[in-house]
Amino acid sequence: MPNLSYRISLRVKDNRSSRNARNLAAFLAQRDEIHNALGDGWTIYQIWETLHAEQKITTSYNTFCNQVNRLIIKREGAALPKKKSTDQSPSPPRHADTTGFTFSSTPLKDEEIL
Repeated sequence: MPNLSYRISLRVKDNRSSRNARNLAAFLAQRDEIHNALGDGWTIYQIWETLHAEQKITTSYNTFCNQVNRLIIKREGAALPKKKSTDQSPSPPRHADTTGFTFSSTPLKDEEIL
C-alpha cells in the first residue's frame, strides 16, 4: 500500500478539492526533490520551470517561491539546533589603534601642494 502522503496527494488531486489544496498537494509530493535540487545548487526558478514544463507543478512562479520559503527554507531554519548561550561575559570591545593612519579631508597648511 502506498504511503499516506501519496494517498493524500491522489485524493486531493480530485477536482472537488480546491485549487489551493491541489497546488499544495502537488508541491508536497515534490518537496524532497525540490529540497535536493536546491541543495545541488539549482535556483528556485530553474526548479519551478522544469516542474512546470513537466506539468508536475501548475502554480505560478510567485506561489511556488512562497511555498519553497514557507515549507522548505523556513522549516530548515526552525529545525537547526539553537546555539547554547554561555555564561561567559562578552569580551570587551576592541578599540582602534590611534597610532596608524587617519584621514582628514581638510589639508594641513604644511602639507598643501602648490
